[in-house]
Amino acid sequence: MLEHIRNASPEELAKLAAETRELIIETCSKNGGHLAPSLGTVELTLALLKVFDLDRDRIVWDVGHQSYAYKILTDRKTRFHTLRTMGGISGFPKRSESPYDVFGTGHGGTSISAALGIKEAIKAAGSDGKVIAIIGDGSMTNGLAFEGMNNIESWGRNTLTVLNDNDMFISTSVGGLSHWFSRKLTGPAYAGLRTEIKSVLSHLPPFFRGERIIEILRKALESSKTLLTPGILFEGFGFQYVGPVDGHDLTQLVETLEDLKPNEEPILLHVHTQKGKGYPPAEENPRSFHGVGPFDRRTGKPLKDVRSGFTDHLGEYLPHLFRRDERLVAITAAMPDGTGLTRLQKEMPDRVYDVGMSEGHAVTFAAGLAAAGRRPLVLIYSTFLQRAFDSIIHDVALQGLPVVFLIDRGGLVGEDGATHHGVFDLSYLRIIPGLTVVAPRTETEMAGAIERAIRSDRPFAIRYPRGSSTGVSFSPQETPLPEGRGELLLDAPGDTLVVTVGIGDQYAMSQHAVLNKEAIAYSVYDLRYVKPLPSELFDLIRKRKIRKLVVIEENVVAGGAGSAILEELSRRRMQVRTELVGLPDEFIPHGSQKELRERYGVGLTALVEALRRVSR
Repeated sequence: MLEHIRNASPEELAKLAAETRELIIETCSKNGGHLAPSLGTVELTLALLKVFDLDRDRIVWDVGHQSYAYKILTDRKTRFHTLRTMGGISGFPKRSESPYDVFGTGHGGTSISAALGIKEAIKAAGSDGKVIAIIGDGSMTNGLAFEGMNNIESWGRNTLTVLNDNDMFISTSVGGLSHWFSRKLTGPAYAGLRTEIKSVLSHLPPFFRGERIIEILRKALESSKTLLTPGILFEGFGFQYVGPVDGHDLTQLVETLEDLKPNEEPILLHVHTQKGKGYPPAEENPRSFHGVGPFDRRTGKPLKDVRSGFTDHLGEYLPHLFRRDERLVAITAAMPDGTGLTRLQKEMPDRVYDVGMSEGHAVTFAAGLAAAGRRPLVLIYSTFLQRAFDSIIHDVALQGLPVVFLIDRGGLVGEDGATHHGVFDLSYLRIIPGLTVVAPRTETEMAGAIERAIRSDRPFAIRYPRGSSTGVSFSPQETPLPEGRGELLLDAPGDTLVVTVGIGDQYAMSQHAVLNKEAIAYSVYDLRYVKPLPSELFDLIRKRKIRKLVVIEENVVAGGAGSAILEELSRRRMQVRTELVGLPDEFIPHGSQKELRERYGVGLTALVEALRRVSR
């Protein structure tokens, strides 16, 4: 395939672009996936593969959801139909999947730093290959991208950075940098300047129209281009800035890349693309088609209800909450849609802050708001909040500021895989002094936890899963959760207790009658508070003479809620036989939530087996 692309005519490349786009649309309509971002990079991918030789050159993708065309055009076309399915290919670059995936990416802002490291390594090995970083879809606003650019002058020789500017981050463009990117060379300032220079040139006597004056005017025009576009910023970092270039014009892309290929100085090529290109519903609404489930490709409508109970409940609940409390503000990092903020953002735009793909900044910004009297709610997916770990410790918890973290996608998220599972949050949050950590089991309990949090003068973290609980009952004003208490959901005779964290109660409650027939009786306790642990739990264990304990959580076992309970049992010198049901010490791949829960030991089967073991 790669040799065919390198030798292809413009007409053959255009045909290949259409075929690739068709395969992306067809596969995503069945499997779901990140449709709009990858549709926007088809021509760019083909141009890169035509000009560069992957036997010696390296391509690093930022925000790896842009790489579907790359997967198809390298070595995965025949397997592309397995995208995001259990045992199939990943929706993100993955080193173990293909030698052409030279660096795995699922979070934004990593490509420039990684490309510099790769370039230094291959240079030390005697290779003069070029390393290309493709950044975009919001990643350029990430602080890590700027840290990488800060080293471009030192280690950036023979690197090419391609800025894929599609006027969108994940939801919408935010911030000064995005507004600067939107100033196209077709804008009135630049177009007017070009017209004026041409007019002056046309009125000069023939004697003055030689090569010298042409060169002077060309340089003047290039200088004005740098000033009127983001080029001056990138040149300040040490790049040679080129662009913007039409990212869907294959001929122009190939010619530009061919011109840049021999240049060993660090170059930034600014490419302008359209998110969702080639599929009208995605072109019209790129936000909705950023990440999709299966859909009818004729109409673009989802094939099944894609509502997420916890997130959607939150989206309905927050406007009511904000009307009651004028101190409240909400912060997200480029994910207002995914975190349930769309309605609130429309109704109260001055109280919702989207800071772009900058999680650390989001948390420290929230800390500043809290320090000055506001009550900020920070809504970030669990996997992305990892990036702000130091900010949570240093800027929020150390100062005891009342910031509320609403952590979506806690646990296994499904088809997005290892880079997106939120399975470490209970472990990394519960070690932070002064931070209260709550894992609600229902949407109503989540709202009650928020009511408790905003009444508190300390930092709170509320972690909830992707999807729904067993039932949803919406109320515009929920009762605050009791302070530091769980709930005994099922009181049964015997010395066995199942402690559930989050939605684990669904398994414990559903199997009670079945296991009773095996003479395995157990009570069920909803933990709610992972930190501080409810004292009543240990009072219950002592009072009821519990000797057999099973803790089930959708988090890694290492350092999770079960570990916290074991630590407290040890501190209290209580002898209880305990089984921990949680995720193993490994990265979990992609697949459906149901498949992953069963295979990796946090589903119904794992709980039943643990109860049988502890009862022997």
